[in-house]
Amino acid sequence: MKIALYSPYLDTFGGGEKYMMTISEIFSQDNEVEVLLDQHLVETGADYLKGKLSKRFNLNLGKVRFISAPVGKNSSFIARLIFLKKYDVLFYLTDGSIFLPTSKTNILHIQSPLKGQPSTSIWGKIKLKGWNTIIYNSEFTRRNSEGNWPHSSVVVYPPVDTDKIKALPKKNYILSVGRFFGYLKDKKHELLIKIFRNLYKEGKIKNWSLHLVGSAGEGDKNYLDELKALAEDMPVKFYPNLGYDELIRLYGESSVYWHAMGFEESDPTKMEHFGISTVEAMAGGCVPIVINKGGQREIVEDGKCGFLWNNLDEFQELTTKIILNKTLRDEFSKQAGQKAKVYSKKTFEEKILKLLK
Repeated sequence: MKIALYSPYLDTFGGGEKYMMTISEIFSQDNEVEVLLDQHLVETGADYLKGKLSKRFNLNLGKVRFISAPVGKNSSFIARLIFLKKYDVLFYLTDGSIFLPTSKTNILHIQSPLKGQPSTSIWGKIKLKGWNTIIYNSEFTRRNSEGNWPHSSVVVYPPVDTDKIKALPKKNYILSVGRFFGYLKDKKHELLIKIFRNLYKEGKIKNWSLHLVGSAGEGDKNYLDELKALAEDMPVKFYPNLGYDELIRLYGESSVYWHAMGFEESDPTKMEHFGISTVEAMAGGCVPIVINKGGQREIVEDGKCGFLWNNLDEFQELTTKIILNKTLRDEFSKQAGQKAKVYSKKTFEEKILKLLK
């Protein structure tokens, strides 16, 4: 088969891009696979993108071609219709916009709750009918999108390197992974530091430390400096732009995993849509203590492999409970590792291949 994939934000190297490139790797084993580049991505550079994506996500994209195509902003409608006809399958990671596809089988992927245009215009509804199905990355995303995207759909959870991430001899580390995004501040780093300060000052977590990992651009430097000032005189360590191998080691060594995205938020787009870092941490034997919102509810079995918290009192109480009870912590650690296997790359591959049977 001849298969095409298009992600307009391929150069952001995020979760959606990992999802799409993993699909590329899977199909390239026995098929001709091409990643379509719009004008912006062409300017970024095909070789650069291919190399960076391969390294960032530990993928073998050697057989995948990255080519210029009439897709994206300001592309020709007619040229796109003609161009896409040669493909047996087209995968498109939508940012809320869609186009009329002409490949034999056309599959949309939605990573986050989207309003989109299909339900609000006749032309949008016509374009949506050209797609065979929609893949969502979680039930949470589907539930908060399908009203605006009335179409048959399936949930295929993102692939996680559960085979590569292993539990190591544990240290008294509390870990949280999320971008240091100074504009949105959506990962709630300030909250995590304040909760840690409360527990630390009260003497409830003696000899424990907080470890914050995340990507950070030039524009996030001031925010990172603010966080460091907030954490002054406490055992809090920051890891901006940590390499993947080093992150895997931290997952394995850490004992507890925190996540708070969505706290005091009612907008679904401001909650974790799935929670890849939570699953990765669980694969490393971390006990997740995460907010009871978004996709986290689908990952963590409350009271079996971790805890879901609803307010700050619960957050602190559950953290203290796990830290002071090593027997419980060890049992949850084992259960978390087992649950993480549900999201393995092998499972992802089986479900993606099944879509085309």
